[in-house]
Amino acid sequence: MTEIYDVIQSKVIDFAEVIVILFENCNLQCVMCPQDHATLDYSTPENIKSKVPYVVDWINSNNSTKYFKIHIMGGEVFQDRFVDSGYLNVYQEFIDSVAEGVIDPTKEIVPNFVTNLVFSNSAMVYDFLERNNLQISTSYDSTGRFSRSDLTQFKNNIEYFKDRISVVSCVMSAPSMKAVREGDDYFDYLYDNFLIDWDSLWPTQTHTVNTLLMPKESEILEFYKCLVDRYPRCLNIEHFVTPKSTMKMTCTRGNNTTILQDNSVPSGCSGAAYLKDGKTKDLGTDKIVTNFFEKYNCFECEYFSRCPFTCFIKADYKYTEEDLDECVFKQTFRYADAKNNEA
Repeated sequence: MTEIYDVIQSKVIDFAEVIVILFENCNLQCVMCPQDHATLDYSTPENIKSKVPYVVDWINSNNSTKYFKIHIMGGEVFQDRFVDSGYLNVYQEFIDSVAEGVIDPTKEIVPNFVTNLVFSNSAMVYDFLERNNLQISTSYDSTGRFSRSDLTQFKNNIEYFKDRISVVSCVMSAPSMKAVREGDDYFDYLYDNFLIDWDSLWPTQTHTVNTLLMPKESEILEFYKCLVDRYPRCLNIEHFVTPKSTMKMTCTRGNNTTILQDNSVPSGCSGAAYLKDGKTKDLGTDKIVTNFFEKYNCFECEYFSRCPFTCFIKADYKYTEEDLDECVFKQTFRYADAKNNEA
């Protein structure tokens, strides 16, 4: 997977991203998540630490980058059952071993734990983060994520970990997008206090569930317009409202790697391991990217140098209702530019 990235090198991220999925066991049942949350497979300390050699080797062999962000996730890594069993010590050993294994002292290694914040051992987790000067990422969705009691615990931990939260991610499912457009006071609170990033919905579920969750292209466009108007500081809106002539794409394909719970390494990106009903057979090749570029004639687009591009995994889903005659991103740029010119 090199040819297309040689052509668009100026658009490839200038940091490296390592996704480490330790296990799938989780205390939530989010409707958009494809993992087996009941299984305890691969959740032993030995299996967690067995991922260190791959992570270290990949970092050591990457000679084009000095900044490496390691996203460590489950399942849910901080759920009470694991913290009660001493897993914070396991995570400590993991991040220490990675740091010790990196040969080049000029490479900056930044672990980032990804958590749903639905747990009770807040003080122990906070102490672990503070001791290592770590930030965390968390997620919020207006629908399909929390029970009432889960949401209460999430809100409590949002306040407890307020100074340790680097980003709150949301998923662009049709129901959640609709809820935010119609008004979600708690989303407004999160937006006012944290960096928000809207991720594309991965089509990873059964066809029936994907159909219920996957937005039409026209719904995505209307939602982007809503974000431009009301939530312009969202990370995924930065490209549309920032007057820079050149910006990197948001997809990290081209400078990332993933190691899954069973120590397998999917080609391309982590989404390639979960996509269902895709158009492209081999998701690890350039084809998934070139398909998008050819469809929308990206190299001829006036917004090419600014464009964030799509999540190519999402774009490869064969059942998306494509009810627009032009690229969503091009139309969003036009809308944002027109709004800026009126100001």
